[in-house]
This record gives sequence, structure tokens and C-alpha cells, in this order.
Amino acid sequence: MKIQIPAESIRTRDVFSFAIENFDTKIVESIQDIETDRVLVFSHPFDNYLHKAIRKYKLNFFYIDNGYIGNHNYKKPWYYRISYNSLQNTRVGTFNQSRKHTLELDGRWADWNSTGDYDLLVMPLPNKLFTWFQKDYNSWRNQTLEKYPNALVRDKPGGRASRKERFQEILPLIQNSRKVITHHSMAAVEALCLGKPVEILGESAVQHWQNKSNFDRTDMLEHIAHSQFSRDEFRDGTAWKVTMEYQL
Repeated sequence: MKIQIPAESIRTRDVFSFAIENFDTKIVESIQDIETDRVLVFSHPFDNYLHKAIRKYKLNFFYIDNGYIGNHNYKKPWYYRISYNSLQNTRVGTFNQSRKHTLELDGRWADWNSTGDYDLLVMPLPNKLFTWFQKDYNSWRNQTLEKYPNALVRDKPGGRASRKERFQEILPLIQNSRKVITHHSMAAVEALCLGKPVEILGESAVQHWQNKSNFDRTDMLEHIAHSQFSRDEFRDGTAWKVTMEYQL
């Protein structure tokens, strides 16, 4: 496979090492370096020129970002997700072998329970990930708040402490809610694991299961497990093998 990786993405070396060593790889630094016959492989944060190149040349791409489940157990992310031609893997594929045993669900799994004190509206940050959807954040936010006037609003904290704050605060908010409403937050995955229905306003790996409850969540877990991988699985090529089988 011929791929191209932005220079700013390869700082997470574990995630890209196998691809660099085993694929026909080019490192790019600007839109002038982009080759239209190469698949783009990139991660967050990404420069705007990548978004422009994808739209201009209709590039196929793999997007890599933090995984959905398990990173709370580590000081730095151990699990990363891969999504083909989207920011999250919204396509539910077929799988030959189970991977749900790879998910670290400790303390993050509960029976269905749609009772709670409020509907929880989890807001995204007004960053490049949101502008990807070609929406003005402030306009979207105002319209969304008008649509859900009685929801409890949770704004994502910024800064270096945001990951720690998130893991400490988001779970109790989900557990005390009736359902979780979000644009593209990982909170949607966590909510379903905690037995809460979800409503997706943008794009999510679990959008196939939105506005549903009391269903067998096995397929949802397999979908997540086939969409995220550990650093070790990136290093030994498992992540790419499974991704090619499941998403393409």
C-alpha cells in the first residue's frame, strides 16, 4: 500500500512505526507534497492543509486518534483508534474472531438503566475536529442549546489537566443521567457501556446504536474492539491487519 504521513503526525512513533517500515511511505509537510495516488494516514492535531487536500483531491485516508476505552488506566494514551475515510469508524463491518476481550472495561460497564436526573449534553471543543464538519461552532452551539433547553450541559475542559479531569468527572455525570447527547465525543461509547441510551448530533462510532436501549451490546463492543488497538498492536502490525479486514 502506498501511503503518505504528515510530519507532525509521526511524533507518536509507536503508532506509525509499522506503517513506515512496511508500506511504501512518503512524509509530507505541505499540500504541495501530497500525492493523489497515496492513502493519507494522519492523526490529531492536524493542519488545515490536510483537510483541504482530502476535499480537493478526494483522498482516501486513515485517521488515528485516542481510543474509546481503556486509556483511563494509563498516564499517556495506550489505545488508539483507526477510522477509514472518517474521524470515527461509523461503518459496522463483519469480523471473524472476537476482540472484545481486549477492552479494559473495569468500572465502566453496567446494566441498562435509563432512569436519571437529567439528559446530559456533552459539548465538543471549538477546534479543528469540529470545523471538519463544516459547521460554525457558535451557531451550532446556540441552536443545540435551544433544542435541549432542559439538558445538563457539560463543556469539555481544556488545558493539560483535561484528561485527568475528564476521567474523574464524566463517569458520574453519565451514571446519573437518563441519556447522553453529543456531537462526536467518546462519551457516547462510555454511555452505552454504562447502560445509558445515546443521541448523536454529528458522527460517532456508535451512531448505529443511538436512541436504542435494552439491546445486546456484544456487537457494539466488538465494533469498538475492531476499531481501536494498543500501542503493541500498532507496533506488530495487528492494528493494520484487523483494520484492513474490518473496515475495507
